[in-house]
Amino acid sequence: MATVVEGGRDPQGGLTPRPQTPISGPELARTPLVIRRREDEETVVTFPYLVWREFLAGLAAFVFLMLVSIQINAPLLQRANTSITPNPAKAPWYFVGLQELLERFPPIMAGVAFPSFVIIFMILTPYLDRNPSRRPQDRKVAIVLFTIYVCLAVAFVVIGEFFRGQAFNWDWTLIFGHPGLSSPV
Repeated sequence: MATVVEGGRDPQGGLTPRPQTPISGPELARTPLVIRRREDEETVVTFPYLVWREFLAGLAAFVFLMLVSIQINAPLLQRANTSITPNPAKAPWYFVGLQELLERFPPIMAGVAFPSFVIIFMILTPYLDRNPSRRPQDRKVAIVLFTIYVCLAVAFVVIGEFFRGQAFNWDWTLIFGHPGLSSPV
């Protein structure tokens, strides 16, 4: 299939580009000045080239994670005992930030209000930052808001994961260690 491009001549004799518009009706009777073939257009075929590259990238990530998981041993605890529950049970890393909030605030605030405020604020962020530009240099408000959110989330996860010991008490020995003390974890 061909794309019809109409153009005129400038005083030097070259063609002047005009915008491409769909041609219908009596305009088809005119002879176009230039006919471009589809294979001449600057397009990138997504299948199979892009799909193949994405497949190779996913395969490389899979192999990397598999090698890391084979080399690094996961720290597992003893077998679970249903009659004894650790007080409190430490959440997985992706929930430990929420558990840290529960340690500092009442449950209704930490479990319902704060996450709801964060979700509502993230939904409203495009309406707060009315900048139409898509360049990151021009989106200062959005970048600052997202940076604050990420820093708080990472800080709560790091505090909950590395600074909380047994019974979720504050424990510096996990980070700095102490010559006479050993962490009970």
